[in-house]
Amino acid sequence: MNASWKMRASAWSRRVWQIVGGVSIRVKVLGIVLGVIFILSGFVIVQMRTVLTDTLLGELSAQGVAIGDTIAHEIENMQLLDDEEALNAYLLGRQTHYSSSSHNTLVPYIFVEDGASGRILGGAGAVPDDAAVPGADGALVHQHDDVATRITPTLIEIVVPVPENDARLHMALARTNIEATVRAVTWQLVAITLVMVAIGFAAAFFLTWILTRPLLSLVAATHDVAQGDLTRRVPHWADDEIGELSDAFNRMVETLERAETARAAQLRLRARYVSGVILAQESERRRIARELHDSTSQSLTSLLVGLQNLKQAVPDDGINPQIDELRHVVGATLEEVRALSWRLRPSALDDLGLEVALQHHIEDFRQRYGIQVDFVVRGLDDRLPPEMETSIYRIVQEGLTNVARYAHAGHASVIISRRHGMIRVIIEDDGVGFDPYTAQANGKSLGLQGIRERAGLFDGSLTIESQPGGGTSLFVEMPYDAATVGVMSADATPDGAPV
Repeated sequence: MNASWKMRASAWSRRVWQIVGGVSIRVKVLGIVLGVIFILSGFVIVQMRTVLTDTLLGELSAQGVAIGDTIAHEIENMQLLDDEEALNAYLLGRQTHYSSSSHNTLVPYIFVEDGASGRILGGAGAVPDDAAVPGADGALVHQHDDVATRITPTLIEIVVPVPENDARLHMALARTNIEATVRAVTWQLVAITLVMVAIGFAAAFFLTWILTRPLLSLVAATHDVAQGDLTRRVPHWADDEIGELSDAFNRMVETLERAETARAAQLRLRARYVSGVILAQESERRRIARELHDSTSQSLTSLLVGLQNLKQAVPDDGINPQIDELRHVVGATLEEVRALSWRLRPSALDDLGLEVALQHHIEDFRQRYGIQVDFVVRGLDDRLPPEMETSIYRIVQEGLTNVARYAHAGHASVIISRRHGMIRVIIEDDGVGFDPYTAQANGKSLGLQGIRERAGLFDGSLTIESQPGGGTSLFVEMPYDAATVGVMSADATPDGAPV
């Protein structure tokens, strides 16, 4: 039971904290200020009502005792106890006199009681049935020298002995004036409380405005910085904690801006370096392909012609088989040299464009590795910049090479599309898949890194979706519009003749 109660209390406290924590600082401060004002004002009002009521009751009781004592002595001096009619007239006159507007009292009733028999000798006003029994209801507050005072919610009854007689004077004083006075003072305190609430609300609202405005400015600046705007600064509001926070924020953003500037410079330097490496690589591939095509292929072709002329010049049946064998070896070598020249730098890429070059490469890939590859091109009606076509060709080439080496796939697909100013290259296979993060951590993703570097030359990106046993999908996106002129063209060598 105790544990259950603790769990409910804990859940309730968490719920309250969630509600309180969900409101803004302005609401919290306003709530605290107004709550303190209401609590203190309520305490003051209750205390003032209690103190004022007790004070007025004491004064009225003392005044009633003085009046009763005066009337009791007058009754004795005038010897009115034996004349009921005269006594009633006198008491009625005293009731009327002390209930007039010239006095701060109201006498509901007044009478004289015989002390021995309890018989009422005379009186005026509405005499209650139990009035002759002071303190009968337990409300006896004070009794001294045979003078008794009883306080009820509506009146104060004074019992004073008549001197030299066994009789007592009963007089009641109504609390109407006391209640009216306390009520008037209470409403004044309520009015003062409302004024304090208005002043406190205005002061709290101004205070929260001073506190929350720089904080909201800091929040907005933080959002802008998170979006990449490192030029955003916040004003120095004051030489207090919030001002120190603003200065610290500005120093942090300045540090981030310097770090971002340095990082951007490093990235530009790295991009130029990578671009230069790739350009040098492509230039070297082009040069070697040209050498193989122009020099080696021609030499091998000349050798074939020379062997054929030798066979015709020497009609010797014993040596002809050896010449034919040499011609076969030279022919195979020539085909291998031509294939190597094509793989180094396909002439169709320069002459006929990206789509034709990739069709030739994919067909060669099918025959070489026995993997079925679907090839789809959409939106490439016009030629792309040569540098971009070369990068896309190398990306597809590297992607299919990875499929052949590691995927153990039976089917692959290559999709190239241009839409909404974006070139998209998708390479998919149904192979064994892999964990991209593990491969990157183990340093076994150099081919993928090369793809990422080539895409990055055109502000592109590479996204890898793969898992063990689930195949692999490579998504390459590169922006391309009318303003794209080719990142590498500025550094391109003029050595770009088709092979």
